[in-house]
Amino acid sequence: MAKIPCAVCGKELGLLSGKVKISDGAICSNCLSNAGISMLSNHMSYNQNSINQLINTRKAIVNRFSATKSIGNYMYIDENNKSFKVGKDIFSYENLLSFELLEDGQSITKGGLGRAVAGGLLFGGVGAIVGGVTGGKKSKGICNSMKLRISLKSAHTDVVYINFILSETKTNGFVYKTAQDFAQKCITALETINDIIQNELNQHAYEIQSISSADEILKFKNLLDQGIITQEEFDAKKKELLNL
Repeated sequence: MAKIPCAVCGKELGLLSGKVKISDGAICSNCLSNAGISMLSNHMSYNQNSINQLINTRKAIVNRFSATKSIGNYMYIDENNKSFKVGKDIFSYENLLSFELLEDGQSITKGGLGRAVAGGLLFGGVGAIVGGVTGGKKSKGICNSMKLRISLKSAHTDVVYINFILSETKTNGFVYKTAQDFAQKCITALETINDIIQNELNQHAYEIQSISSADEILKFKNLLDQGIITQEEFDAKKKELLNL
């Protein structure tokens, strides 16, 4: 079988070479790894041009990532660049869509803790961690799997997993309780990230609304100056636009 070149670095890839196929070729696993990609979703939707664009964008993200906080070796957070790292993969805060903690296939919690967490509160230290994620769960004595499923949007992969338990573990033991604690901290971190992004979206929407209101007021002021509307009509419209 003829070798094909990597679409990024040009290295010849044989049958046994680590690679991922794209619509018009392949990319080597080394180029993916250097770009902080361990899993490439919808890989056949990429061609040589789009995969190079992705790799160049990803390299910039990888190069500027500098963790300011970490949760064990499960998650690293760069508060300055608003990004987080799971395994080899780095994501922007905006990439976060949802998350779910699964224990032996059973959903323990979805989307977050259901509490309002002030942006940045978590990252002050362990004392800022709020509540427990499995306090109401009835223990069956043994846990074989505990993992956090993180769903993503506008990213190179649709989902990543953080595995806390991979084999039979007693739920009254130190290993389980430690895993539960790390799971709790990761969930709180993700909820905090969601809160930060939501606040930014709300602020952006407010700024757009403010600009729109200012434009409308200026239009009515011009109508007032031209004598088309009265002072009373202008004042009423201004009050309406400013929600006074």
